[in-house]
Order: sequence, then C-alpha cells, then structure tokens
Amino acid sequence: MAFMETLLSLISLLSSALLLHAAIEGPKPITLSLIHPFSPHSPFYPGNITDIEKIDILIQGTNIRIHHLFSTMRERNWNGSSEVEDIAATVQYTGLYFVTQVGIGSFSPFPSGKGLPYLLAIDTGSQLTWVQCEGCNPCFPLQQPNFPYNRSQSYKSIPCGDPTCPTPNQNCFQSFCGFMIRSGEDPPASTAGAIIRETLTFPSDFGGTESYHNLFLGCGFQSYHYEFPQPNKIGGILGLGFEGTRTLPFQNQVGKKRFSYCLLNSENTNSQLYIGGAIMEGPQVLSTPLLKGSNEALYYLDLQDISIQNIRLRLQGSFSGGSVIDSGSPVTVLLPNVYAHVRIGFVQYFEQFHIQPYDSGSRPRDLPMLDLCFPNPSGFDRFPTMTFHFRGADLVVHPDGIFALVRNYFCVLLKSGPVTLIGAFQQTQYKFSYDFELGDRRQGEIGALRFVPQDCGSPD
Repeated sequence: MAFMETLLSLISLLSSALLLHAAIEGPKPITLSLIHPFSPHSPFYPGNITDIEKIDILIQGTNIRIHHLFSTMRERNWNGSSEVEDIAATVQYTGLYFVTQVGIGSFSPFPSGKGLPYLLAIDTGSQLTWVQCEGCNPCFPLQQPNFPYNRSQSYKSIPCGDPTCPTPNQNCFQSFCGFMIRSGEDPPASTAGAIIRETLTFPSDFGGTESYHNLFLGCGFQSYHYEFPQPNKIGGILGLGFEGTRTLPFQNQVGKKRFSYCLLNSENTNSQLYIGGAIMEGPQVLSTPLLKGSNEALYYLDLQDISIQNIRLRLQGSFSGGSVIDSGSPVTVLLPNVYAHVRIGFVQYFEQFHIQPYDSGSRPRDLPMLDLCFPNPSGFDRFPTMTFHFRGADLVVHPDGIFALVRNYFCVLLKSGPVTLIGAFQQTQYKFSYDFELGDRRQGEIGALRFVPQDCGSPD
C-alpha cells in the first residue's frame, strides 16, 4: 500500500498527457493512452519535487477545481448581446489535467490537409471544445502559435443569429455565434469568442489519421486572468461534459454514446480513456443512475450512505444537492456535516489500535495540507476500507485510494467543502463507464455509471 504507487495511480488519470492511439468510427472507440505527468516525457513534468509537494499539488488542484465548477457567475449583456451560456471549464494550469493531442483545421502544406497539433485539456465539467485563436486580445500564454483559423481550408464561420448556432438564444461575439466561459474567483478567469465549424484529426495506430469534419469548435479571442506557468502547452479544452441531446460535447458530435476510463497503478504502464465502445457488461459490473444536477455540465449520483470498514455511518438524507463524480478533481470533497461524521468514523477506527490523530499542538510542520493525519507506527498495516453506497451499487475504496503514506505518518485524502464530489483518488483500480444509452428518462436519469474492479495496468 505504498503511498507513491497510489499517488501515481491518481495523477496518471488527472494529470496525464493523453496521446491518441486510434480513432476509428463504428463499433470501436476513440482510444486515448495515458502518460504519467511526473514523467520527463509529460508536458506537465514538474521536475524533481518531494512527496509532500506532490500531495499539496493534489489539494491545490482540488481547491481550484471546486472554485471553477461551483463559483461560476453568468455575464449579462456582454458585448451588447443577451446572456451568454456559462460553460464551466477548467482552464487554469495546475498540472492536474488530462490532455490529448488533436489536429485542428486543414492546411495544404501538410499531406492530405493535415491539421495543426494542439494539446487540449480533457474536462468532464465542460460542454464546449475550444482553442485559443490567432488575433486574440488579450491572450493567455501559449508556447506555440495560436490557431490560425482564417488560413484553415475547413474553417466555416457561423453568423450571429444563425439557427445552427448551438448556444442559447443565438448569443453573439461581434457578428458571429458566440460563447463565453467565466469561472473561478478573485478574480475569475474568462474566455470569450466565436463558435465555428472545423475538422478535428487524431493519429491512428495504423500510421494514418482519422478526421471528424464540420464539428463545433470554440475560437477563443478574449482571455483574462489566467496564471499559466511558463512555458504553457495547453491550447484549450476538449469538453466531455453532459448536455443532453445537444451537440456541443465532443462525444455527442462524433456520435458516441459512452466514454470510459481506468486509473493505472504504475507510472510505467499506460492506461486508456475510451470515447465510444461497447456497453460494459459482466457478472462483476455494478450500475447506478447518472442524474441531472444544479450544474448542467456535471455528472451526479444518488449517494445514500458511507461506511468505514463496513460500519455504516447512517448519513441518509445528508447529501443535499446530489453528489458529483468528477475525474478532474483529485481529492473527494464532502459537505461539512458529512465530513465531520466521516472524520469521527476514521478516528474511532484507529482508536482501537491506540492511534490518535495529530492536533494543532502535536502536528509536525512538514505535514501536507490535509485535516486528518496520524502517526504511523512501525509495521502497522490494518488500514480500513471506505464504501460509497450509491443507489443500486457500492463503490468499495481500498486503503490505497484513501490514505497518503509518507515516512512515519499517514493522512486521509478527503476535504470538507461546499459540495459532495467523488474525486479521482477514490476512483483508483476501477474501470468506469458513463453510458448514455442506459437509464430511465422518466425518472430523471440521463444515463448510467457502470464500474467494475480492474487492474488498470493490465490489458482489457
């Protein structure tokens, strides 16, 4: 149950550079391979940092993610138009993103009109795919040139008021179909621009490429308050958030009914994110409904209770507003009253082994930014499981997905916050499938989340 192994499992999902292995229309999915971000080959490689610094990166990433998703504000009458749809997008650099290399546009100097390569952060909390475009003012820092949309042979503009504009009420940016993203606080980051139609191209295992034509793509022209460390390599967002039958999310545009991912357990072994593919089936597969919630781009679950080492905490009715499952948040966040009960549950469990948590007087200076940490007696290995009891399915999180072990202490990787959100650290060693062909629409279900225990470093 080594800390570094579990930490690497998490980061490989959250902070990985995703390189496309294959993009084949039909029954096969788009398959993205994950590369560990702390590898020197990753665009997010932070250099030689300590274990404590790595844990603190997770906590900082979770705080930023919560601000982006749940502190959003709507802009009215910007640029003289009506209210523009507010799309929650995680675009501030934290080193905690999926990215995929995507070819954008068609340019004649390249064979067969190949697109220019850009790294886009994959975000299940965003409904729109967008890239920063040439002519932006102001712009966020980007290591490569901004996308030269006017020189692309496949570029098609969408006029303001055109009935095909996918944003509500045909909102406009100047004379074009427009979008605006506003997220975070103190001050909020924001991007505004035009929605265009373009070609996105992915490399194939077979040496060629696979292209998807005439897709909606946001072209960012005005960006404020981004704090990217240099050199920044993220050019925009690949949106996998939910938006019903509308066509903005990438998986809807390419006609895929599901996507899935699995966290690997080693930095030396690749894992995959799939967009499309067959329904996940088998005797061990569990299923719980995906629900609508207050943030229309996110995926909500009916969390009914939590157990510590099979002891129910009897929290029924405590999860007001629903519970989000999010691959973009490193650490699970619990409402304050829920967190208080879970904290007591862990404290009571370790009391039987005469292990007491650090308080403000005994807390070592070098602990990470976590509330609940304990001294780790030599040879101790009786760590508990934590179970999330969803409607119809129990997600049993093993100790590797709960505790960060560093030298002579361990900490519980949970946070108190304004929402209940199941983060990626608690999703380790499972394969998750978000399936939009399943679910009872009459009951307000938008699909089903299916999951199964899996050694994510092994072949399917």
